Amino acid sequence: MTTDTHLKESAVRVSVDDVEFTIAGMIKGAGMIHPNMATLLCLLTTDALITQSLADRALREAVDQTLHRITVDGDTSTNDTALLMANGRAEMPPIVAADTQVYEAFVRGLTQVLAELAKAVVRDGEGATRFIEITVRGAATRDAARQVGMSIARSLLVKTAIYGQDANWGRIICAAGYSGVDFSPDRVGVWLGDLELVREGAPYHIDEARAAEILAQEDIPIVVDLGQGDAEATVWTCDLSHGYVDVNAHYRT
Repeated sequence: MTTDTHLKESAVRVSVDDVEFTIAGMIKGAGMIHPNMATLLCLLTTDALITQSLADRALREAVDQTLHRITVDGDTSTNDTALLMANGRAEMPPIVAADTQVYEAFVRGLTQVLAELAKAVVRDGEGATRFIEITVRGAATRDAARQVGMSIARSLLVKTAIYGQDANWGRIICAAGYSGVDFSPDRVGVWLGDLELVREGAPYHIDEARAAEILAQEDIPIVVDLGQGDAEATVWTCDLSHGYVDVNAHYRT
């Protein structure tokens, strides 16, 4: 398991149109985690009866919404695999078309399993003490929202601020600014949990006591509103602690 501290598994039972099947998965990964799955080994199984082409399509769609939206340290590796195996043992008609309720249910179930596994990887990130969920909304497109979110998620200054329990909204806006997405700073809003930090690009009556309460929790939600449109995306990361340095300063293959 290298630097993983525990097993990571998930399963779901899907029921739709009198059809039932199971999707399950396991995953390995704690460091060198960044989009394109990085150093992840993810094995998924299902008893659903589905064509190879649709299984491939569903897997790619689900991975794009989950494993491609996490980062632990911004570092990638040549060793990454997400593999879906279907034995077709479920008593059901075959899934042969994408425009059906059963295929849509299959994608939802697969995405649910992969989301749980992806979050488990982040929670078990090397040296992690905080799980950070970053939602970017008010973007012109979903891709733009994800691009801004991932820029914030991989910012070392944002990650260390969360570790130090510092509600440093400036680092969040800075990371959004160099994301490559054009937006107007004077429209930006930032929230830390239920605490509004920035309104229309300026600090907004920051309650330091409430900020300290939120940052003391294990799960840290951050919301950034770009004030441009209706698109949004959510990504997941963790803080950067002394523990990460300790692990990687002494770990050798």
